[in-house]
Amino acid sequence: MLEVAKHFSIKEIYVSKGSLTQSDFVEKLERMQTGVHAVEVGDSLPIFDGALQVLYPEETGDGSNDDSVVLYGQFFGTSFLFTGDLEEKGEATLMRRFPQLKVDVLKAGHHGSKGSSSPEFLHQLQPKIALISAGKNNRYKHPHQETLDRFKNIQTQIFRTDEQGAIRFSGWGSWEIETVK
Repeated sequence: MLEVAKHFSIKEIYVSKGSLTQSDFVEKLERMQTGVHAVEVGDSLPIFDGALQVLYPEETGDGSNDDSVVLYGQFFGTSFLFTGDLEEKGEATLMRRFPQLKVDVLKAGHHGSKGSSSPEFLHQLQPKIALISAGKNNRYKHPHQETLDRFKNIQTQIFRTDEQGAIRFSGWGSWEIETVK
């Protein structure tokens, strides 16, 4: 986060209330000297021709993976779900709250770890495309092969930053997916 802030002008950072219970995270935010907004379920963040809706977390947590902000939006006829570092427990809560939720594009939780993108979650969402953000040769060996297999089993197209670099959706009216190394 601090490295990104060195190269880009950041107007405001959106966080969960629980993340503000982590003193090391708060210290980094203070060093960035930018606006911070703790979002709540129901908040709407305008973007493109629509908005991102905050779906989760419902309660102030402890700043752990399952306290990640989850955002949903529809843009130019395509639905997106961004799950941060969400793991199975958080996924189960999301499924209970939104039992009819389906998405075209899923940003997979927790870098494609074994504890995220559970079979039940994927069965409900039925994503056509999965985006997995993981560093090349990362020490955790993310994404996990079991998670990749779960996506393959439901015929989801997978894009991975560790193999393909940055992933960019571009276009108006229809999307093109580009990867940039």
